[in-house]
Amino acid sequence: MVTPSVPSAPRAPVLELHLVPAGTALPEGYPVRAPGGAEARAVLSRAGAVAHVALPARDRADLRWIVDQVVRALAAPAGIDDVRLFGPGMDPDTLATIALDLHQRTGGQVEVKTAEVAARVARVGPYEDGFRAWVNEDPSLRTSRAMARDVSAWAADQPRVTVEVLDEAALADAGLRLLLAVGGAGRSSPPRLILARYRPPGSDARAPAQAHAHDQVPDHDHDRPLLLLGKGITFDSGGLNVKPYEAFVSMMKSDMAGAALAFTLFRALVEAGSALPLALALPACDNGLGSRAMKPGAVVESYAGTRVRIDHTDAEGRLILADALAYAGDRLRPRKVLCFATLTTAALVSYGPYATPVHFADPALVARLSAASALTGEDLHFFPERLWHLEANRDREVDLRNTARLPGDAVRGAGSRNAAHFLRHFAPAPLCHFDIFGSTWNWAGDAPGAGYGATGAPLRTLLRGFGIGAGADEALPGAMDAVDECAHEPAPGGAHEPAPGG
Repeated sequence: MVTPSVPSAPRAPVLELHLVPAGTALPEGYPVRAPGGAEARAVLSRAGAVAHVALPARDRADLRWIVDQVVRALAAPAGIDDVRLFGPGMDPDTLATIALDLHQRTGGQVEVKTAEVAARVARVGPYEDGFRAWVNEDPSLRTSRAMARDVSAWAADQPRVTVEVLDEAALADAGLRLLLAVGGAGRSSPPRLILARYRPPGSDARAPAQAHAHDQVPDHDHDRPLLLLGKGITFDSGGLNVKPYEAFVSMMKSDMAGAALAFTLFRALVEAGSALPLALALPACDNGLGSRAMKPGAVVESYAGTRVRIDHTDAEGRLILADALAYAGDRLRPRKVLCFATLTTAALVSYGPYATPVHFADPALVARLSAASALTGEDLHFFPERLWHLEANRDREVDLRNTARLPGDAVRGAGSRNAAHFLRHFAPAPLCHFDIFGSTWNWAGDAPGAGYGATGAPLRTLLRGFGIGAGADEALPGAMDAVDECAHEPAPGGAHEPAPGG
């Protein structure tokens, strides 16, 4: 009996991509448009394409964009989903960040022909995948309850991590009235505060499993954690000041990207065996519509006792972060706070679709993150504290309002700066704030490696700044020490805007 042969499935087209330094002679092939002084040639066949790209001496941010433009030109018409990357003569950092872009673009179907770079992609790629997956998920699924569930499930396998989730009743008892006000209309994604605590090896014995993460206030300075704080607005309708279509309302499932970034960074540091105590705080809810929605003109007393006028309901992110900052400050006594939030549309309008404004980083952290961003090709811009932005958040009748205003003709400017300074009024410890609204979503449609949705930025830079994702002998020295020196003293008179958008 003859067994009939089963025809094998046709092999998917493959792009074989060779990156070489400028000045290298390229093989014959069709010229491919390459911006920025690069040169590219390709040979096409039924099996896919073989492309050689000579890259000029430019910053890695530019090199990422150049390679991505070439890959887009070749991959889409030929239906290419798989890539094999070669980089003879290229430095490992350039090759690694381009390989991570290709990992994103192909859904992991990239084969890197350099072992060291392949190991970096294998280490960093899954964290970027997890971050992007949270941001891209349907907001009816990626709710505050889902965040709490997933953080708790991960922590169950981490013997040095404890988690507590405060629901509406616990938030009311604790006095987190700003968070409750913002999430008042959110029935499917109600207000939650997710707290997690990591105690490194050598610290005090782990608290009993039933103990709350915030119950044991650190007694010694060396036990005080680095706090990672992330805004978790799971969908932002704008509230009763409803967002118009032109205000990107259809993309507002991304308004929880700060929480996704903070959790991913926390997870990576814990799994790397951080020697530094860590804490995580994720205030989460919908900013929705309904009879229980936050009202414009209302005055809400924060957890810290500060009275805040709700001038606009689409400036909600700073409100939930303010309560979480003050509450975590009392319960966890953090030594430093790194805050991540899609806080203002102004971050996109002012700094463009690829950059992250970073507020209040001290010189040591600026140097650390600048070095890391140069290696990864993710742009960061640094801004100090300024008194006039702090004062712009004052209200004439109560303490603060949630839409800051500079005087005179500057009234519509400085949105990201003003919103960041609102948080300074509640900061219990030195604060460094990342406004990721412009960088974490593919607004322009051509972010390197990204399709529609989340870009993964600036996680790659943060991981590298902490020494994760470097080669075996290339970790930035003293990364933990540098982050431990982050930012300034708390804002004077604190702890006790753009136009709306965060």
